[in-house]
Amino acid sequence: MKKIIIAIIGLCCLFTTGCAINVSPTAFFYQDSAQKPLDTTKLHAAIQKDNTSAEITRVEVNNKQGITLRGLAVAYQKPVVNIVFFADNRMPISENNNVIHRLGKLPANILWLDYQGVGSSDRANTLSINAIKQDALTQFDYAQSVFDSALPTIVHGRGIGSYFASFVAANRRIDGLVLDGAFNNISDLIANMVPSFSNSFTSMKLHDEVHSMQIAPILRHYEGPLWLLVGKDDKITPYPISEQLLLDASSSNKYISVIPDATHNATLKSELAIREYQQFLDYFVQKANDDAVDK
Repeated sequence: MKKIIIAIIGLCCLFTTGCAINVSPTAFFYQDSAQKPLDTTKLHAAIQKDNTSAEITRVEVNNKQGITLRGLAVAYQKPVVNIVFFADNRMPISENNNVIHRLGKLPANILWLDYQGVGSSDRANTLSINAIKQDALTQFDYAQSVFDSALPTIVHGRGIGSYFASFVAANRRIDGLVLDGAFNNISDLIANMVPSFSNSFTSMKLHDEVHSMQIAPILRHYEGPLWLLVGKDDKITPYPISEQLLLDASSSNKYISVIPDATHNATLKSELAIREYQQFLDYFVQKANDDAVDK
């Protein structure tokens, strides 16, 4: 995604003294040039290496546009939660099987669909952030039907997916929200990705759909359990952003984990992050136990 943003700025500044950048969904949100088959080789290898077992189901879901979204529903043994996962930009399932396995070992059930135009999913004629937001709701609703509804359902957003996860939290009843390497608005995200960007020489004009991608306004109304994690060495969505989102959130059950030596893409590779994730899930396990006793 960084290369895309640099290209936008570079082309603009070649032809103008005061550089005005138009940030449209097409310019900002990554799309593959061609659809790719869904590959689960690495996931099967990881499961076998750890001597664990999981039921892997290839999923096809038709969205409201009639486009087919493809992905995986993976059920691990004795799950304590269902996790609906929204990936970062340039993060197709086939290249990130390790993420599914690390989350699955929590243990959890995982549903992850490639965004339209990414990886194995079909591509629309015209890219729309609003359409992808509706896809996020479709994905969540599908999880409710495919996994054990008695389990709590967590929505996890990674990077750019943190917005789509937050959008689901604003429009569906969820049990918990995880924001991993979250941003607050697109203009700040671009500025962090391109350190040489200077508002004294440039300005950004955000497409309405891009401008609407703000997380803080959603969190001000979200009162459920919230966990933010961020890499200490994250330069794209640095710690102060997550810290401010934590302050903005209305939830009384919220906390943040800063992962040492982790960059923007590396939080879930850390054993500390997985332990912190399990600590977050302990709340739901304890709540389930308390509810069982009350009955």
